[in-house]
Amino acid sequence: MAKETESFLYLEQRHSRRRSTLKTGKIIFNNSHCVVECTVRDLSEEGARLELPCHLDLPEVVILNIPGGPSRDCEIVWLSNTKLGVRFLGTPRPRDTSGVRAALLHRVQLIQSQLDVIQSHLNELRGDIEASVDG
Repeated sequence: MAKETESFLYLEQRHSRRRSTLKTGKIIFNNSHCVVECTVRDLSEEGARLELPCHLDLPEVVILNIPGGPSRDCEIVWLSNTKLGVRFLGTPRPRDTSGVRAALLHRVQLIQSQLDVIQSHLNELRGDIEASVDG
């Protein structure tokens, strides 16, 4: 019952505007050994309202990852069955660069460097051709 009371107090103490959303997210805890999928229902600069697929016992501090954004350390402020509210702690964590997007970006950079080498060879050949035509 104390957590439900905290839920009401948290709603009253919100300082930033929350936006209704429907995003997937991951709650990470236990030194990244446990990952639970969740749905992000509301999001603000200070925190989020999340929905879990089932009731879980979570630690007081977890990491929230929303794809396309940075991971955030979060304090669980309230919990009611499968819904919970979290408050963001500190600054966002650096983005994980091991994902598919990062791999594609790396590949594009490799291709760009290969194109630069080809362009350099073409310029050399052009110079050789111009020298032989002029000479």
